[in-house]
Amino acid sequence: MFAPNRLALAGSVLVALCAAAPAQAAEPQQVRPEDRIVELTNQARAAAGCRPLAVDPGLGRFAEGHAGDMARRDYFAHSAEFGGQRSGGLLGLLRGSGTSRAAENIAAGKPTPEAVFQQWISSDGHRRNIEDCRYTSVGVGHAFSAASRYGHYWVQEFAG
Repeated sequence: MFAPNRLALAGSVLVALCAAAPAQAAEPQQVRPEDRIVELTNQARAAAGCRPLAVDPGLGRFAEGHAGDMARRDYFAHSAEFGGQRSGGLLGLLRGSGTSRAAENIAAGKPTPEAVFQQWISSDGHRRNIEDCRYTSVGVGHAFSAASRYGHYWVQEFAG
């Protein structure tokens, strides 16, 4: 025979458990695309036996400026054209800073960090930059312009 008091008690426990559960889980924190590129790069470097790269704010500003300039002015090149004047690229920037080793990866058209990183790691020259254990710091920039030919522009600067 079914006992109505037990059913009422079970229903009360169920209601109490549901009321105690949080309404929704916290939203995951959004990772910046530039930070995701650094994360993927450091994973690849670890697999190659290299130490992780430290994020360098100066390199990051340069990379962001170069990506933004390419997007605004609709070009794709290693030499930045800031304000219509060629900068000489990353090595020009680092001249006199005590850093003699530098490299740059650029890409355009890929909408996600994962897609652009896959393009770089699949290319011998870009992979060499990523897996060069002599580099110690990195800066990454990303820009988007719907009015440009490629839309998304990515710049990864290495120094060591």
